[in-house]
Amino acid sequence: MKASLQARCEAQVRNEAELRKGHMLEYEAITKLGAMLYANAGVEVDRDRLAECKAILKSKVGLFSNFRGHMQYLVQIKMALADDPEAYLDDVLEVYELLKQDLMLAGEMVAMTATTIRENCPPERRVAVAETTREAYAQVKARHRILTGEDDMALIALLVISGLDTDEAVERSEEILASLKGHFLPTSDVPQSVALVLALSDKPTERKIHDFFALYDACKAAGHATGKDKAMTIYATYADLEADRAEVVAEIGEVDTWLKGQKGYGALGVGSSVRRLFAATFVLEDRKQSSAAQHASASSAVAQAVVEELLLVLISIIVTTAVINASTSSNH
Repeated sequence: MKASLQARCEAQVRNEAELRKGHMLEYEAITKLGAMLYANAGVEVDRDRLAECKAILKSKVGLFSNFRGHMQYLVQIKMALADDPEAYLDDVLEVYELLKQDLMLAGEMVAMTATTIRENCPPERRVAVAETTREAYAQVKARHRILTGEDDMALIALLVISGLDTDEAVERSEEILASLKGHFLPTSDVPQSVALVLALSDKPTERKIHDFFALYDACKAAGHATGKDKAMTIYATYADLEADRAEVVAEIGEVDTWLKGQKGYGALGVGSSVRRLFAATFVLEDRKQSSAAQHASASSAVAQAVVEELLLVLISIIVTTAVINASTSSNH
């Protein structure tokens, strides 16, 4: 494994170990996501600051708020990484109130969308982006009521943040979705997420879809692919990366193999599909940071900052949704 990838993986594991201190009951997948937030920021875990943020959060939101429960730990970490944790939370709560206006019962994924908008929009754009996101989500939901869930809202927000016209963004994702449907079961919600991610790229639809499946199939042939579930959406984030596919697959395999030997990445931890989701994420992050020439193409509709956020949003959706579903099942 090359040095930059090794360093990223080691930082990830160190952060996980530090986060477990005092949070032994936290879901393993959430701990790993939190560790990735710190690794991406290049900041060491500060448990005292986390405790301060927890106190601020509890003082501002009720026990049954969507900013408690599974989202609480992630929101605390995002607050801790902000210059002013309390102001950060106030901003997020303001955006959340805008997003939930047309929803009968807003869930935790809407809260996550609020953090995405707060972190990727200057103050003067947040209201407009939140309102446009809400409108675009309603459009997509009207077309695909069963398949569209609140977890898609954060991906729609990224389309809006990228500057795409709302109607254009929806139509672009619809075109991609129509081409993807034959590859999945009719009830699968995977094509919806893949379409929303691929819509961020300006490349021709056929090329994007071909490259998406080609990367997944190559990883599968090498024994390092995610399941054919929501986690495979990660391969759509490679749409604008100009790199040798064999090299990318080899790196994903190296990281996957290394992670498998670390705490919580085996069958009794997050499992192979989520582990490989992290592996593919680490490889793309490393390639984007190691060479500006390998960044998203200049013709892409989405700015590099949004590409950075895309990985975090996607892995947050997959991990948090899995945890919510697991805890719901255990209560029945």
